[in-house]
Amino acid sequence: MSHLTAADRGKIEILLQQHYTNKQIAYKLGRSPSTVGREEKKGLDGSSVYHAWIAQVAYEANRRRSKQIPKLDHPANHRLRGWIVACLQKGWDPSMICGRLKAEGFGMVVCAETIYSWIYSSAYGTTEKLYQYLRFGKKRRTKHKGRSGHKSKIPNRVSIHDRPQIVAEKSRLGDWEGDSVLYTHKHAINTVNERVSSLVAFTKLTRKTAPETAEAVITKLSQYVAHTITFDNGSEFTQHGKITDTLGIPVYFADPYSSWQRGANENINRQLRAYLPKRSDIRDLTQEELDNIAWELNNKPRRRLQWHTPQEVYDFFVQNLDKPLDLSQVAFGSRI
Repeated sequence: MSHLTAADRGKIEILLQQHYTNKQIAYKLGRSPSTVGREEKKGLDGSSVYHAWIAQVAYEANRRRSKQIPKLDHPANHRLRGWIVACLQKGWDPSMICGRLKAEGFGMVVCAETIYSWIYSSAYGTTEKLYQYLRFGKKRRTKHKGRSGHKSKIPNRVSIHDRPQIVAEKSRLGDWEGDSVLYTHKHAINTVNERVSSLVAFTKLTRKTAPETAEAVITKLSQYVAHTITFDNGSEFTQHGKITDTLGIPVYFADPYSSWQRGANENINRQLRAYLPKRSDIRDLTQEELDNIAWELNNKPRRRLQWHTPQEVYDFFVQNLDKPLDLSQVAFGSRI
């Protein structure tokens, strides 16, 4: 059915003044009552009185907006558009892309919502199915719920509340968090992340046992600067004493059912699920493939890192351990 005309709006104004109901007006105009109801709201003035001219101005403004070419579809922005697609294909989400554009002083900046809108609404975005490059590859954005901690009896457990204040302050490099992500056939992946740089490392476990988990943590952290590590209360961490004896670092445990105390690690686990969903069979997954996933995550820009990547931040700070942590001193590894 065609749009309401200026004449239709004039009739609506007169009929409303005569106290006709929306249903009666709709019958006279051959429209649905809901159409009249929406039109009435569009033309209200400050006194909640409908005026045809207000509704007509609003209608014409909306028509002009609808005919405008979306910013990312404009021919002049082909370079920006191509770079955004390349970033999406690398696994960057719109907020990362937007932040990196601002941080590197790119000539034209678009917000994350503009990129999301282009992905889901533009002819190019829908035809090329750009949503498949987002974290979960879904057609709609969804909120993700965190996991609860798991309570278990751990010998010689040291509470997170006894952890040095410097760890909470994030004023030094080398304080880590860890967890295990369980998959089918009892296989699991041990995840660790550095709190300042957000650097991550993963190790495939054939079984989520305490000996194998302790060995995985020792092997990974021996390659990095490490002062402390904080786990949840999973039974796979009962051999934490072996980690302390080998690496010389204290191990702390979050409160039961308090996953927010290790929020960064919980977020990393969700990001890993984007690559390897919950019911994945990882029996044939190689450590090299897992290292490639970690590499991708370590080379994505982060808002909290002022749009540097975890690898950029870790590499810079590990070379400047005697200096205060200052993100403004970190250089971008690659220009746009």
